[in-house]
Amino acid sequence: MFKRYRWWMVGLVLSIVAFFFYDLLSEDKQTVEEFANNFFSYTLPTKPKIIEKGYDYGVSFGGGPWGNAGQPTAVAFMKLSSELSEKELMDYYEIDNNKSLKGFEVYFKSDEEIRETFDGKHSWYEGTTSSNPSKESNKGEPIEFILQKRMVFDSSFGEYVELFY
Repeated sequence: MFKRYRWWMVGLVLSIVAFFFYDLLSEDKQTVEEFANNFFSYTLPTKPKIIEKGYDYGVSFGGGPWGNAGQPTAVAFMKLSSELSEKELMDYYEIDNNKSLKGFEVYFKSDEEIRETFDGKHSWYEGTTSSNPSKESNKGEPIEFILQKRMVFDSSFGEYVELFY
């Protein structure tokens, strides 16, 4: 009789371990999805048109202040069009001298470059933000721009994070 219950106990223990392992593996994805959903829920300027939006994460998202330093980086973006002027858009996102007070990056069409990780699995936008944005209204001829935000986060995999991305 003991042997019969032993198999049930082994099955129960394996199920519990599998549940916790699955939860550990999905924690980073949940963190990134929450970050992206917060980004997507940010109030947009007057009458924008969303062309595309997405998010990704990994350990190779650029260098400099956005470098990974062994930690994964989450990136969320929206490609938008708007009839507002470049200056109005920059003011809306509080961007001054290529720095955003709220962490947003704004790239106007042809000022952006799609970058990819060395293995081609992940991509994000890089570019330059105009230091003299146009004040011309774009009524009737909307301009396209990229709105992006990045965040370095702590992974549940700790020092082994680079193995999983």
